[in-house]
Amino acid sequence: MRPLARRISSVSSLALMLVAATTTFALALVMLACAGNFARADEAARLIPQQEIPGRLAVRGYVVNEPVVRRGTAYLTHGTDKWGQRHRLVMDGRNGDIIGLRVVGDPRGPRPDRPTGRP
Repeated sequence: MRPLARRISSVSSLALMLVAATTTFALALVMLACAGNFARADEAARLIPQQEIPGRLAVRGYVVNEPVVRRGTAYLTHGTDKWGQRHRLVMDGRNGDIIGLRVVGDPRGPRPDRPTGRP
């Protein structure tokens, strides 16, 4: 074999190996991306249905005033407790635990049992 033919042969085999490595890497990335999507779809299938959230919060004493919004594996909404106080509620969609609770308004004013002025 002539030296030029050897050089061309080695260059073409190197190029072929680079193409094969790049293709293998791209396929591995695609498989990982698909696996992540399947995991998210499986996670969404295990969530509490969105329609059940107001009922589950009602059992805990909250009346849901606004639509329930899903954020990842959590559900967010606004509700009123039995004293009329508005709350922002965050519920874990997997097990139904309240993982966030914040008072957003107190339309009742000050409680009569609390002093309103400074001593």
